[in-house]
Amino acid sequence: MLWVYLHFHQLYLDSAAEQPAPDAHCKSHQHSVVVYQACHNRITQCNQSAEKAGIRCGMGMAQAAALCPDLTILDYQKEHEVLRLQALANRLYLLVADIVLFEPQGLAIRLDPLLRYYDGLDNLWRTVANDLRETQVHYRFGFGWSIEAARVLACAQHNQVLAQRQQIKAALDNCPLGTTELTGKQQQSLARVGIKTLAQLLALPATELGKRFDNQMVTYLCALRNDTIPRYHSYRPTAIFHSVIEPAYEISQADQLMPWLKKLVAEFCDYARLRNRVAFVLEFTLHFREADNKPLRISASAPLYQASQWNSLIGLKLETLQLTEPVTLLSLTVDELQEINEQTNDFFNNRNHLFAQKQLLSRLQVRLGDAALRTPLSGQDYRQEKLSSFATSTSDTYSAQPLPCFTLDSPTCLTEQVHIEHGPVRLQTGWWDAAPVKRDYFIARTPQQQRVQIYREGDNWFIHGWYS
Repeated sequence: MLWVYLHFHQLYLDSAAEQPAPDAHCKSHQHSVVVYQACHNRITQCNQSAEKAGIRCGMGMAQAAALCPDLTILDYQKEHEVLRLQALANRLYLLVADIVLFEPQGLAIRLDPLLRYYDGLDNLWRTVANDLRETQVHYRFGFGWSIEAARVLACAQHNQVLAQRQQIKAALDNCPLGTTELTGKQQQSLARVGIKTLAQLLALPATELGKRFDNQMVTYLCALRNDTIPRYHSYRPTAIFHSVIEPAYEISQADQLMPWLKKLVAEFCDYARLRNRVAFVLEFTLHFREADNKPLRISASAPLYQASQWNSLIGLKLETLQLTEPVTLLSLTVDELQEINEQTNDFFNNRNHLFAQKQLLSRLQVRLGDAALRTPLSGQDYRQEKLSSFATSTSDTYSAQPLPCFTLDSPTCLTEQVHIEHGPVRLQTGWWDAAPVKRDYFIARTPQQQRVQIYREGDNWFIHGWYS
């Protein structure tokens, strides 16, 4: 077996500092940013600017603040970092199948079953590395015959592609005991018996270790040497998509939300493409420091799967959005997904007109709201006044001539000369509800070259609608 372990040592910071702040004086790549874990009073992650100021991981807050007074502090939230790790796993799942998560900062990928499909290890690793490069996250990696061996090399920042057992063993022998998963107490016990390097530890037989140390250490060392294979649960994408992003700064303008929303949409599109799914609705949530969360619902009249289509609708929504307080956190949840079928994906018919209509309705829904749109549906009557409605009727339209696009509720008198192009069409009905009509309908053209629907009732002429 051959595994690679990826250690994303500053994943929480990368997700918060991917986009620069709107103010040129507080860009995240120039400003010192650290991730602070309050329960242990220590800095867990810091960017390059903070490191130049002398801040190191493991420092307390007082010491870090003394070294850099102008310091941006992010409160560490493990659950948010786990969601970022799952987002990376969803992305890599398009390329590889055997993924094991080690929350909150690591994942392992089994490579040997995929070598034949990628024509060798170099092509496979280059594909994975190029995909990770697009995410702009920092990581360290290690190759090994087991997950435990690869994890040790990743923690030792080995960062080299290894395929032969001799190469892996030589790299492990040069690693200190501090890169293993052994506790400090276990390392002290080993030091008392003269074992100070990993090479010395791996050279000892398991029977000798079992006489002096507990079963937990023996089990780990056997897995490290690939004598035994522990059972791990492979990662599978969840049925509901949920992702969270915490910016490194507070966002007070609605248009400044766009880069962060685009990233959430891109993650969802990767997730949906993996499962061959589409969605009608994206449920965003804007989190504030003191005020209640604000939902941001983006609806589409047709199922969408491209990020550019969703981003266009989001841009329209942000034009009318007013923020009462600065946004500190953004999340996206999609729990209603549909499979791509013959109704949503047709390779044989020209559906451009239908999709253009659906896209127009989507943009109107986002800009005006769902309640502001009503769809005219045909009714079960020949009379023009009762032919269309906004009810849920799905019956067919009864008409002997093309219907006008705009119909008047109350017909008006015809006051100008027109040229009749089609007609007459006699309409005589309505005997069942005491509202009978007897009319001759025509299609006519006005001097302004507008086509209108007119009818004659007795000796009078009326306009009933206009054609587009």
